[in-house]
Amino acid sequence: MKIISFIVLLIIVSVSLDLATPSYSLAAWGSNCKHSRDVSREVPLGDARLLKVAAGAGTLKIVGEERDNISIDARLCSESKEQLEHMSVSDEVSGDTLEIETRFSQGSFRKKSWQNAAIDLTLTVPNSIAMDVADSSGAAQLKGLLSLVMVDSSGELTIKNIAGDVDVTDSSGALTIKNVKGSVALTDSSGSIDVKNVVKDLLVRVDSSGGIEASNIGGDVLVKRDSSGSIEVADVAGDFRVAKDSSGGIRYDNVGGKVSLP
Repeated sequence: MKIISFIVLLIIVSVSLDLATPSYSLAAWGSNCKHSRDVSREVPLGDARLLKVAAGAGTLKIVGEERDNISIDARLCSESKEQLEHMSVSDEVSGDTLEIETRFSQGSFRKKSWQNAAIDLTLTVPNSIAMDVADSSGAAQLKGLLSLVMVDSSGELTIKNIAGDVDVTDSSGALTIKNVKGSVALTDSSGSIDVKNVVKDLLVRVDSSGGIEASNIGGDVLVKRDSSGSIEVADVAGDFRVAKDSSGGIRYDNVGGKVSLP
């Protein structure tokens, strides 16, 4: 009787762990990637003025440089060989917009095998085109771009060396933004925020949790709503204002304009 009970317990634990298995990027799998294939090609920019990128599970890296086309390099990985055959990286032109998307097979979203599928995507793009990026999960790095609007669901996000404005909505994971020649506006649900070297203004619309650090800001710094976590600001040429802060300390140093705290 005890042996039967022990076997039943093992089955329950095994099923529970299997159901709780999250999506993993290829980087996390390493040599455990059962089936994989590489994709590499160049796409002409044509008359496109906006590049939209939609990336699912997997790492994302976008690098801007002087060029007139887009280089796509990706590794597709899945536990299911059948699913891997349906995974791809698409590119489509719609008006003045070029769209690049990582795609998983439609049915795979209902299959257990989809939990262990990822596409690690690297794009080398012209530094003269505006970017609109949506990233589902996995670490993301973006640098050398003209301008950026981004929605990131989860994973560490690093943005640097942007010639224009940056607008980010980030759900979870550490957020780092450095060397922006325009303004920065962001909304963050959880995770630390580190912003440095912004020529114009910094706007934090909402920060639900996690500390905020900002330094060397050429314009104003406005935190509209901060729920929890410390706020540390230094070397601000303009005003520093926090409209609403629920908890956490506020520290500032070397602010050229007015300071307004709740």
